[in-house]
Amino acid sequence: MSTPLRTGEPDVSGDPAPEAAIADAAPADGDANGEAGALAREPRSASPPAIAGPQDDDRADRRVPDRTGPDPVSVPASAAPEDDDRADRRVPDRTGPDPVSVPASAAPEDDDRADRRVPDRPGPVSDSRPASLVAGESAPVVAGESSAPVATSRLGRAVRWLGASAAAACTGAFAAGAYEAIGLDESLGMAAATGFFAMLALPVLFVLSAVGRGLYAAWAPASLAERLAEERGSMPRLAGWVLSIMVCALVLAWIAFQGTWQLWAWTAFKPLTVGFVQPIIAVGGALALVVVSRPLARGFTALARRIDRRWLRRSETRRPLMRPLPIFLTAGLLSAGIAYGLWRIVVRPRIGPLDTPVLYGPAIALAVMVVVSAAWHRLPRRARIAGGVASAGLVAASIALALVAVTSRPSLTLEIWGDRPLAGVAIERLFDLDDIRADISLAEFQPVDRPGSPHPDIVLITIDTVRADHTPPYGGVADMPVLKALGERGVVFTWAFSPSNVTRRSIPSMVIGAAATRIKGRVIGWALRVDPRHVLVAERLRAGGYETAGFMCCRGFYDPEVRTGLQRGLEHLEIQANGRALGKAAKDWLAAREKQVNRRPLFLWMHILEPHNWEMGVSPPQAEAEKHALYDRSLSIADSIVGEVLMPLADRKPEQAPIVIVTADHGEALGDHGQPNHSTDLYNSQIRVPLVAAGPGIKPNHIMEKVSLTDLTPTLVELAGFEPPKGPGMDGRSIADLMTGKRLDAVDGGTAFAAMIKDRSNPGGVTAIVAGRWKLLDIGGVFELYDLHSDPHEQTNLITQRAEIATQMKKLLEQTREKHQLSPFD
Repeated sequence: MSTPLRTGEPDVSGDPAPEAAIADAAPADGDANGEAGALAREPRSASPPAIAGPQDDDRADRRVPDRTGPDPVSVPASAAPEDDDRADRRVPDRTGPDPVSVPASAAPEDDDRADRRVPDRPGPVSDSRPASLVAGESAPVVAGESSAPVATSRLGRAVRWLGASAAAACTGAFAAGAYEAIGLDESLGMAAATGFFAMLALPVLFVLSAVGRGLYAAWAPASLAERLAEERGSMPRLAGWVLSIMVCALVLAWIAFQGTWQLWAWTAFKPLTVGFVQPIIAVGGALALVVVSRPLARGFTALARRIDRRWLRRSETRRPLMRPLPIFLTAGLLSAGIAYGLWRIVVRPRIGPLDTPVLYGPAIALAVMVVVSAAWHRLPRRARIAGGVASAGLVAASIALALVAVTSRPSLTLEIWGDRPLAGVAIERLFDLDDIRADISLAEFQPVDRPGSPHPDIVLITIDTVRADHTPPYGGVADMPVLKALGERGVVFTWAFSPSNVTRRSIPSMVIGAAATRIKGRVIGWALRVDPRHVLVAERLRAGGYETAGFMCCRGFYDPEVRTGLQRGLEHLEIQANGRALGKAAKDWLAAREKQVNRRPLFLWMHILEPHNWEMGVSPPQAEAEKHALYDRSLSIADSIVGEVLMPLADRKPEQAPIVIVTADHGEALGDHGQPNHSTDLYNSQIRVPLVAAGPGIKPNHIMEKVSLTDLTPTLVELAGFEPPKGPGMDGRSIADLMTGKRLDAVDGGTAFAAMIKDRSNPGGVTAIVAGRWKLLDIGGVFELYDLHSDPHEQTNLITQRAEIATQMKKLLEQTREKHQLSPFD
């Protein structure tokens, strides 16, 4: 059927028939052969069906170029064979009437396909399409017929797309949760730990997977790769930009590090100043790198292109070096090598050890999520369904068992909370541990009265980071008149040892009475959040009728919002970072209390931080004398704070005076054994601390018997007029009888145990046992033995000379370790 010409149109009789043009423009290829050929043979009045060929998402428009003569007809995209990378093929326009577009509703769904239009032809149109389509109008949408299927189709695609992220999240959460559960004794505990971790990780992984897949699709890496491809598929521009990004990231990290370091030196690390200036440094550095990034990338591109061209010239069959997989693989290996080298050479020597195993679980979760997300659409449909159902079922079962553990096995839940860092975070987020603890009545902690014993006021002052040999009662030269006077009228324990060499391990052991290795809890920041099942000395004394008060530094350890549990039992709580302000607050509170009548007996605990910051925010001097003088100055400041606190109590009659106990949580190396500070070893410089007590009933004396600060809790309870607590959770022994002179000093007696516990900044692996005059160190399986009486600075290792003593001490250490493996809650 021929197309009639309009009046005035020239008849181009020499041009080939449009049918032939169509046949030439759409060569047969595969399944499209029959359809394209048939279309070429059809009369021109028949419109080619829009759905005649396979879908091709990224194909450019293919138009049959117009030629002078009758109206043009475009070849539908579906009629041409698939060719993703083929450029547009157009036949030059011919003079003719205006085209008519094929409406979108007449073509199959194709998300990324460009519009394909059939040009209008003059004259009557003889095909089966509605007249509205021929006239260029869109087909009307009938309510309830076409809109619902389209919406359903889109919803189905969205569900299937998100299903891949859900499966990836479930698989990653379960794999990492199973890793975190390794080491728990019973199957319910392992399943519950997996479930708790999944509760925390599942939503995070799902969002990361969905966002990551969305960004991947938005970047369209296949299309981007086509644009970047050059000779034989080489991509030097990709290599140039990847290398440029790596260099810029390294430089930006160096700028941020140096900026922070300089701010620390200029401002003594004032947080507010650093907080304002650090972003300026970071943004300025980033902008500078943006400016140089393109020239840098172009330079690297030229270098990569030159290398690849030389490589390709050697053989026609060689594949280029600059392909995406080799580029990204090389970049990943190079980044990992640089990061490891910087960590070993620059970072680790400066900041010391870090608790990196806590990162293993998240790393496993992310790795599994990425692998599943990438491989999901490459798997057969049945494999996807089976894998998705299996991963979701495992996660659901583990979460259900975790909820069972919460309701039926709260002790197991708390054990997981204390031992498993990420599962513990999930437990804290979902359940209120303080509410569980609040259900326990104080009556359960009430100590037993000792008949006829008074209930004196007790003031406990713990000073952070004090080594005994720098204080006056132990022969030190620091100006500490208050502590010196207490030592002269009270009892001084010559050999007192802290349970560990960091505050977060020593303080809980001191106020609970259990060895540091038996204190359950989780490290948060610089503190330890203790297991709610532990009972603190303040809780015991408050249950016994004492008024309890705490004046503490700092919020990271004692603020109720941080929920370390160390503030439990303290009715009045004041927290100040500045020691002088804290001392004044305690002084004012005590002065006001002294005016009250019918007061309850008082237990006041104060923790002073000043010696911990003895470097005063500047780099410590290299000269030993100057370093020790700077440290001694901080001890003098702490002593003045102690004097201010005790001032309101100075006017009391001697028999009504409080019992005052001053001690420390750990010492400070100050260069001894090659260490500048603490938390690095268990030599005396870091764990031998002052322990001085004075007050009614305290007999002035210097005690040579070895004691541990784990003994502090039972001692305080007995001094308060109660029976010292006992049981499986109590490792300390009361030394109140030594303070009051009711028991003779055993010069070569007494024991103490200390341990370094591996956590965020402590490498762990070191334990010490003291028995009489001997001290044994186990440093990762290497033993050292010292005679404390003749060698207090531990300069001569006697492990080979005194083999018999060493054997006895090793046996005692092993027995102590075995005892500490028992749960304190059994």
